[in-house]
Amino acid sequence: MSSADSIADPPANPSRGSRLGTTFTSLSERDFAWFFTGNLAFFIATQMQFVTRGYLAFQLTDSAAALGYVTAAGALPMLLGSPFGGVVADRVNKKRLLLVTQLVATAAASSAGILVLTDQIEFWHLLVIGVVSGSVFAFNMPARQAIVPQLVPRHKMMNAISLQMGGQNLTRVVAPALAGGLIAPIGVGWVYVLIAILFVTPVFSELRIPDHGMTNTRKKSARVHQEFAEALRYIRSDGTIGRLIVLGLVFPLFAIPLYQLLPVFADEVFDAGAGGLGLLAASTGVGGVVGALIAAALTRYERKGRLMLVSGIWLGLLYVGFSQFDGLAPAVVFLSLGSVGGVVMQTTNNAVIQATVPDEIRGRVMAIVLMSFGLMPLGVIPLSQAADAFGPQTALLGSAIIMIVLLLVFFLVSPELRNLRVGAGRRAQLSPAQAAKLVAEGKITDAHARELTNIDERPLVTTQDQTSPTKASDVTTSGQGEPRPAPTEPG
Repeated sequence: MSSADSIADPPANPSRGSRLGTTFTSLSERDFAWFFTGNLAFFIATQMQFVTRGYLAFQLTDSAAALGYVTAAGALPMLLGSPFGGVVADRVNKKRLLLVTQLVATAAASSAGILVLTDQIEFWHLLVIGVVSGSVFAFNMPARQAIVPQLVPRHKMMNAISLQMGGQNLTRVVAPALAGGLIAPIGVGWVYVLIAILFVTPVFSELRIPDHGMTNTRKKSARVHQEFAEALRYIRSDGTIGRLIVLGLVFPLFAIPLYQLLPVFADEVFDAGAGGLGLLAASTGVGGVVGALIAAALTRYERKGRLMLVSGIWLGLLYVGFSQFDGLAPAVVFLSLGSVGGVVMQTTNNAVIQATVPDEIRGRVMAIVLMSFGLMPLGVIPLSQAADAFGPQTALLGSAIIMIVLLLVFFLVSPELRNLRVGAGRRAQLSPAQAAKLVAEGKITDAHARELTNIDERPLVTTQDQTSPTKASDVTTSGQGEPRPAPTEPG
């Protein structure tokens, strides 16, 4: 086919090389750049909604417990609905699923804004809107995670995942401050209107990415529970993925619980009030952004097991240091540096799981990973109880020491994780979405598309120390499992 010979030419491949450097290389892919832009808007809206909804709940009820109720109204549907969301993400067109769920999120935020502006808002409205928002997340987030590998060439996948998490952490810094700063001058109602605008913004950016390549072609089971059980069987059969998911529990069980206790530290330890709390919260976001950028820059560093162990220990040690300070300034520094380690570990863990899981099951596996964050109360409750009994500093010190010990023991008894190496694989010319579009247009064949995307290959994963001088980055495996030399040109 004559048109196939032109695929390597610039017009057919939107990739612009490595002009943005290794850290931002995936942003040179036009489709991912559009998605990344909309992703930022979506998570800014989400973070602003958390702050605004909590503020409004307290204003309506004058009860701190009301904040817990509206949080639970959003968290429970997300936890319980994620299995269904993962199955749907693997069944339907992921782009269309994102568009539909974002329009529902827009409608929910718009409803809240109208109710506030017309002075008809009541507390039960917030509970209903929380349930709707949580349900949206249950279906939106698995698709949002699973769509990224379709938008970039295979060798840029882990970089794209790292940048996506970096953007999410950036919104943790920007969005709460934006929401808090706008409530007083323009009012809660108009803040909700802004949130609705931000929720609909990704619709316009995602309309720019291809429709093709967003739906799995595998045979689908008749029942949802059968397809979700398939994901559980896969995790059980792949010991490395199962261990990575268990390791991923460190962040929701040990890092996020501290974030929930920051008001206690700001008030009782540092006597810094709301200003100190804002500074502490912002420091975790700044550290998160830096950590995600470091993870993105280390995409080609193959010893992912070692990276996760070192960054996890770093997180624990910095938390130990944070617990020993009575002054706000050094505590902010230690908290921010600790967040760097935590996000490097979590981002690397997430990227390795996504990069090694087969496309046809990725949505369901990522739904299970997302469900692990529903276990956060198992970390918050004992830490908060210990803070009441022994003081927040002693409670955090004990929690950090337990985390360090558990990490060391886990890696000691899991040589598969300790020696885990992940190679990026051969350089691919096209992303799966680009190739699927060209196939649909009749410009290339399916066989040529598979060759241009390396779709039959998985990143080289080894769980033992290399005993030969051959490096993991120098070989990859073909669909038949035969080693094949990989180009050494940069990502």
